[in-house]
Amino acid sequence: MVGIDAARDAIQSLPVAKPGKKPRKRSLGSRMVLWGPTRVLIELYLRAAAFWITLFGPAWAYFNVRCAAFLAWHLMPRLRGVSLRNVDLCLAELPLAERTRIAKASVRHFGYAFIDCLLAPRYITDTRWQRYFKATADDHAYIQWFFEDKPAFNLSAHFGNWEIASWNVGRLHRDQLLVIAKELRPPLVNRWIVRCRRALGNEVVGAEGGAKAYMRAIKERRRVAVLVDQNGGKNGPVETFFGIACTWQADFTRLCLRGGGRLAHTFARRVGERFQFEFLEPLLLHYPPDADPMQLMRDYRDHLQRLIAANPEQYFWMHRRFKATRPGWGDAYADLGRRWGKPERDALIASRSQA
Repeated sequence: MVGIDAARDAIQSLPVAKPGKKPRKRSLGSRMVLWGPTRVLIELYLRAAAFWITLFGPAWAYFNVRCAAFLAWHLMPRLRGVSLRNVDLCLAELPLAERTRIAKASVRHFGYAFIDCLLAPRYITDTRWQRYFKATADDHAYIQWFFEDKPAFNLSAHFGNWEIASWNVGRLHRDQLLVIAKELRPPLVNRWIVRCRRALGNEVVGAEGGAKAYMRAIKERRRVAVLVDQNGGKNGPVETFFGIACTWQADFTRLCLRGGGRLAHTFARRVGERFQFEFLEPLLLHYPPDADPMQLMRDYRDHLQRLIAANPEQYFWMHRRFKATRPGWGDAYADLGRRWGKPERDALIASRSQA
């Protein structure tokens, strides 16, 4: 443990985030990416790259992803720095070399997850899915739970491949899962992802219409799928993630209680580093109407942390999990070129518990 004086000194040395700071103007590079002719060129390049990467099937596609991930790790210092910082903060008990290995593997799995969405409409089909995906039995408790004539929420995260996980019920063609997701950029990538989700048996709704979609789903007794992560914005509720205070995307909690409190935590794990998946045992929960909404959040967090501890390389560590701040909180992403150890982690925790 770090001594009290050492922890105090470390806290004082942490850069403090400034949540009131005005948003920066778009750089020239950002404006060029959004310019019409540039977007056309980007889409043409993406189409050609996707065709080449997936031309000879999953094994060839995964080989290309490993090559791209190797280059990204060495040529994109910010991506590398954020991945290492998140692993250093959340898995501080592991040796340094193991944390580095996990961060590198996570970049590969992030690439695999995108390529999966290009491959899934061809390979996860009615006649071929059993070669690539291990689902639950048709009489499993989750299947019975899902097809009850009651509204319910399915929670997942950027772990393994959630899109593939939805095929666990999509293959039965009895009822569509309503997926609420934020649109991605560039638009071509978003179209690819939406096509994959629909091919796997889902109805897709943009996040801008999420509130109305939630209410419609409750009224129609539908099942809704939501991916919940940290960085819930400056107004999001505060809870910890691996012991570190952060904001969470918790809008679903009150709507879930309003819709009857039926909740399932559902995830799919990639088996090794190939186009092979396993639907993990879901956690089925039922909350009373007067339950604390944040208890739903805490139960989800605890389950997610257990899955990450068992398969840490399959979590997307390159996202800035601790970006959102409160006045006085230490900046989790200061000095990304330096590895953090236990003293810096303890200092960050202390700064966020005292603010």
